Amino acid sequence: MILPVLLAGGGGTRLWPLSRQDRPKQFLRLNGEHSLLQQTALRFRGAGCLAPLVICSAEHRFMVAQQLLEIDMCASAIILEPEGKNTAPAAALAALWAQQHHAEASLFFAPADHAIANFELLTDKLGELEGAAQQHLVLFGITPSEPQTGFGYIRKGKRFASSADCTEGLYRVAGFTEKPDRATAEDYLKQGQYYWNSGMLLAGCGVFIRQFQEHRPQLLAKVRSAATFSSDLDFTRVDEHAWQLLDGDSLDYALLERSEQLLLCPLPLQWFDLGSFAQLYQYHSRDEHDNLVLGSAVCADSRGNLIAADEQHLVATLGISDTVIVHSGDTILVAAKDHLEKMPELVAKVAEEHPQQRRYHRQTFRPWGHYEVLNEGDGYKVKRIVLQAQARLSLQAHQHRSEHWVVVSGEVLVQVEQQEHRLSSGQSIYIQAQQRHRLTNVGNRAAIIIEVQSGDYLGEDDIIRFDDDYGR
Repeated sequence: MILPVLLAGGGGTRLWPLSRQDRPKQFLRLNGEHSLLQQTALRFRGAGCLAPLVICSAEHRFMVAQQLLEIDMCASAIILEPEGKNTAPAAALAALWAQQHHAEASLFFAPADHAIANFELLTDKLGELEGAAQQHLVLFGITPSEPQTGFGYIRKGKRFASSADCTEGLYRVAGFTEKPDRATAEDYLKQGQYYWNSGMLLAGCGVFIRQFQEHRPQLLAKVRSAATFSSDLDFTRVDEHAWQLLDGDSLDYALLERSEQLLLCPLPLQWFDLGSFAQLYQYHSRDEHDNLVLGSAVCADSRGNLIAADEQHLVATLGISDTVIVHSGDTILVAAKDHLEKMPELVAKVAEEHPQQRRYHRQTFRPWGHYEVLNEGDGYKVKRIVLQAQARLSLQAHQHRSEHWVVVSGEVLVQVEQQEHRLSSGQSIYIQAQQRHRLTNVGNRAAIIIEVQSGDYLGEDDIIRFDDDYGR
């Protein structure tokens, strides 16, 4: 009866322009064929746990659903936050949902944007930790391998008397330190009493709510007001107005640093936050010249670089050293590696001067699939549409633009006014402005369509829906 709670509400601030507000880090494939969210969900498959509960932004709901579908994972629920309020309200919301559906379960809170190579060390221990978790909040500390200044630390206290049956042992928590300086981190490594704070937590549903009630009763009351759960397709919504009244806070500050019911379980996990380009560079193997290449690149007389590029782009370097070069969608980042700590300042400046590039990636997810803007200019826009098997768009019309659809692969049914047209690869159709139309994938695999828009206004809000499977 362990319920994994995947905290997937990050906003895409630390790996820009790879991650953006509409496609944060947890949805990226940074270290293999699966995204970080998918990897987090897959860790619990076969571990005897309940189906995971996912907490995410309402803005990212279709991306979450699609990525879980890709790995054949069914969630216990996907709870939507109308607005990001940090991890404390999200965790309290998950506990209140669990109280209604799995009151006897232990909740395993896991950030959805970390890479862990040997997670089985933890899942093998979950059964023996459940007893302690019914009365305590069990934190998981990572045995540090180097003096890291970008992580929080947990100090190990006295051994917990009732932990004889726990292989690694459980300990009281003696304190927390948030991102120490280099000298302090080196001292922590020598002492051997400090562990990286992984952000993972195991606690019984009842004790977790009781601890919130004891230490942050007002916050819990506000979350409880918002927790009037309602269904929307495959998603669970909360009261939006009540949620807006909440103050954001992290789980560490709101609860864990106040509680006296904490236990520490140290584990030698191969754990990586991947929260910055510096950490991404350290995580991956590099070539003989110490270059890390994600995507396609040709490097000449270049050393110590991190190069990341979309699959359709090639980056070539000559005489470049210790530089980060990222080509993602419509944006290129070039940064000296020794200036990466100033990335927040750069991203803030981009948000002020070019908000579209800060917020949006050219690939946008919808409940029926996704589309990517390939090119655009005055009076035209070209999109690549990927329509999932048996899915269809809404019956719609546009006031200001006409559309020309070319089927690249798959078989689709196009309704234009009262007529239906069955099209396959190589065939196309033209739709005039103000004509009602609908696109349906009648095949058993994803269909790819190129859409060419033309008109005096090409905004996404130029749409009138007459019928929609997704209630938009």
